[in-house]
Amino acid sequence: MGLFSFFSKNDDAIDEAKNEADLELLAPVSGTLVPLGEVPDLVISEKLIGDGIAIIPDDSQILAPCSGIVSRLVASNNAFAIRTETGIEVYVTFGIGTSNFSGEGLSSNVGIGDKVETGTPIINIDINNVSDQLESTITSMIVVNSSAPIARVISASGKVVAGQTPCTWVILEDDKVN
Repeated sequence: MGLFSFFSKNDDAIDEAKNEADLELLAPVSGTLVPLGEVPDLVISEKLIGDGIAIIPDDSQILAPCSGIVSRLVASNNAFAIRTETGIEVYVTFGIGTSNFSGEGLSSNVGIGDKVETGTPIINIDINNVSDQLESTITSMIVVNSSAPIARVISASGKVVAGQTPCTWVILEDDKVN
């Protein structure tokens, strides 16, 4: 298979996903998309909790990738989850190597239980303050396996703009859609 046939095959999958998707997720942060397999964290790269996309950020704010209710907010303000009306839970995590991270340099604009719309600012990042404390500032957006009857998660590639660029599409199992 040639290089161009790979790209056209991926474009076909994304076009199909756009037509079939039960949920379209926008980029939570501006930057460059990378597959989860390239994230230097075993739980994320092996897709143990779900599938999605990662972003090498070039922005200092993380936005809601979809509308829903904030169902989780980590005390260090580096991760949150949004549960959609269809029960899909989307988990967004900023940074790798956060086990000893206090959250200094991160602040949240929301609390658990808050209703948010796509594009709502969720986390503010003081990148100069946090980059020295983390192994990586890569940001992952994962559709949690156990949150809904998910058939497929399809993600794009390339550069994205937070709150504007669709980058992941979720397709639920046909007979389980609410």
